[in-house]
Amino acid sequence: MALESAGERIIAQLAELDPRVKTISAQPFSLDINTGKVFKTRRELEAARRGRKVVDALRRDYTPDLLLVLHDHTRIVVEAKDPRHLLTDPLDQAKHERAKRILAMRGDRLLLIPLQYDESTPLIHNAELLIRSLFQSVDPTVISQLSERIEAVLGDASMRLGDLMRALGLTLRDAPQLITHGAISADLSRIVLNADAPVCSARGSLSHLELLDLGEEKS
Repeated sequence: MALESAGERIIAQLAELDPRVKTISAQPFSLDINTGKVFKTRRELEAARRGRKVVDALRRDYTPDLLLVLHDHTRIVVEAKDPRHLLTDPLDQAKHERAKRILAMRGDRLLLIPLQYDESTPLIHNAELLIRSLFQSVDPTVISQLSERIEAVLGDASMRLGDLMRALGLTLRDAPQLITHGAISADLSRIVLNADAPVCSARGSLSHLELLDLGEEKS
């Protein structure tokens, strides 16, 4: 995907890991906040601009960073922002609110996700570590067998990741696949995945990978 910042890349990675997310699109469309018209391609947007008396693209055109479609068909339009550069200009705020209202009428939810890129923070470190495991082939039978062994070793307890890997006859390099396939879980948003990280049996659940705050109402 064509992503414009490190923050956007991390959010896209977190979305790729998130079991609630079905599809991800980068810069999926542009919105004319004056007319409510949506342009699906750059060519459509440029043609519309040529027909304007005053282009005023900065104040008029809104292009979101990402579009996430969840498995329940919810559509979330994501704007990634460094918290140090949140919207403070009244005109920018007005543009954002106008876009939010138009998108809501279309059935889309606009969500601003603040994220400052710092590779040393647990969330970002873990996202960049885990995302690679999604593109490595894995035998589901092997994962199932390891899950049974992990359950036998851990039960309801937790253990240092390094100790668990040794008990399984594996190395730390094998841990990401066990995490992304629901064999073990960890507090990925707060603890860096290393030998000292406490982990427990996930028992097939992928809820530990729901690392994005999608603004859902909690029941």
